[in-house]
Amino acid sequence: MTAVQDEVFPSYRAKQAEIDAAWERCEKRLQSLPQPLRDLATRFLQTTADSLGSHRSYFSNPVAPPLLYMPLWLRDGLLRSAPKTANLDTQTVVHILAATMQGYIGIRLQDDVLDEPLVSNPNLLLLGNTCFSGMIVELSRAMGPHAESSWPAFDRAIVDFSHLTLAEREQVLKDEPYSTETFVQHADKVAFARIPLLAVAALAQRMDLEDDIRALIHRLGTAYGLANDVLGWPRDVRSGQRTWLLASAGFTRQAWTALRLIPEGSARDAALAALMNELRAELYEKR
Repeated sequence: MTAVQDEVFPSYRAKQAEIDAAWERCEKRLQSLPQPLRDLATRFLQTTADSLGSHRSYFSNPVAPPLLYMPLWLRDGLLRSAPKTANLDTQTVVHILAATMQGYIGIRLQDDVLDEPLVSNPNLLLLGNTCFSGMIVELSRAMGPHAESSWPAFDRAIVDFSHLTLAEREQVLKDEPYSTETFVQHADKVAFARIPLLAVAALAQRMDLEDDIRALIHRLGTAYGLANDVLGWPRDVRSGQRTWLLASAGFTRQAWTALRLIPEGSARDAALAALMNELRAELYEKR
């Protein structure tokens, strides 16, 4: 982790031993894959490495949501309120974290291929399959006898993540009105993030927290959806993704299609620069 992260996020540093233990399980799983999957996994991890060459800071990035840390914080809170709570020992939680890592890596691989199909390697989807199966194995080890009662809630999270991701993808590829209400609905595409929290709640026999977990993750998705749109709008313009933010600034798929009809070269570059300047003025100067 970087010095800045150590200074700003002491709560992250306090959990580093458990995070490292989960990374060890995740790395062991990826290195055990047969070729050429193993090489795909190695190359992917290299693309997530920080300035020191380590991929282990991937989930601890200051601008990333605290995906690995929320289940740890929930575990701590439950143990404070009920110190004798069973089933939340360190090794069990490490299995949940290792499952979470593999699940998020699988989703990241999907996103890369879906968002940039012309430049992404579609074979990464096959690596993603092994991440999801690895996630299931780790969750099964963590949940033990609680697994059967937990799977329906896990399934709801995965279905919500899948159908809202698809709904958003269809929305950003057309010029129909993109309301704030629709954006907020789509923000629940982060529903996968419920799973590690639900796993901790199930082990503590606190599935009464499911609605609260759902609400928390939805709010997190809304906040980080906005942040992602703000930080990534130039990329979205280049790929023709008409996000809610760009739609509100007047960006249209028609304009993007017209841009793509210009032959590659200086003329297209100039047209793209002009479009970006118009959107930049709308986003930063007229609001």
